[in-house]
Amino acid sequence: MSEFVVSSSKTRVWRRPEDHPLLRQTDTAHPAFQGKLTERFPPSIAEGLPKVLSENSEDARTWHYFSPLLDDEPQRTRVLTQLIRQSFFGAVPPQVFKDIKAARLEFWPKLPPPPSRQKVEGDSEPDLMIALGKSAVVLVEAKCHSGVSEFTNFDRNRDQVIRLIDVGSWYARQHGYKCLCLLVLQYGDAQINAEKIVSRYAGQPEAIQKALPYRDDLTEADFSRLASAIAFIRWPDPLF
Repeated sequence: MSEFVVSSSKTRVWRRPEDHPLLRQTDTAHPAFQGKLTERFPPSIAEGLPKVLSENSEDARTWHYFSPLLDDEPQRTRVLTQLIRQSFFGAVPPQVFKDIKAARLEFWPKLPPPPSRQKVEGDSEPDLMIALGKSAVVLVEAKCHSGVSEFTNFDRNRDQVIRLIDVGSWYARQHGYKCLCLLVLQYGDAQINAEKIVSRYAGQPEAIQKALPYRDDLTEADFSRLASAIAFIRWPDPLF
């Protein structure tokens, strides 16, 4: 039996995590990864295999890059220091860099919208949440071949970036973090809309405030801090 199947869109989907070139050296027994295995294609597509086993999976790339940091403190410190310096230098308090050594990584957390938002909306699920003491919490939204969602099921004007700014800033406030950082991380060079949508809000506090009129818990200074801590970066696609 072949190690993978080819879907109708000509995409390879491996049958087991240990067959996937990005996953075979990682801890696929981790509960966070095991949860991803429950998200499957329909039976008519790729034999109903887990979506994370696709060659196009953003989740597989995120697990490949970041899960080794869970148990490797020196590597975690090096990678996160470089990542935060590249993305948010000058936008975060100096204490952030001191807290990196003890950073806590949570994959695919579920974050509810703030109660002041009246429109129906389920939980948001960024790809990674990095807690740095109480000095900052960083949300990472990973993209590869698919772009940023420009609307939700119940709101045609709510793109994925402003949604994560909204739920992330509420989470940070409720849990006592001094600041929220949002990073949209693209793997590879596909022509998608991620950088364009990030530019709507990065350095644009008025745009954030206009998009979140119900957030009366945020001051103008809060909106300015949020706008300064939004970034887009690009990493190599580890599969191609």
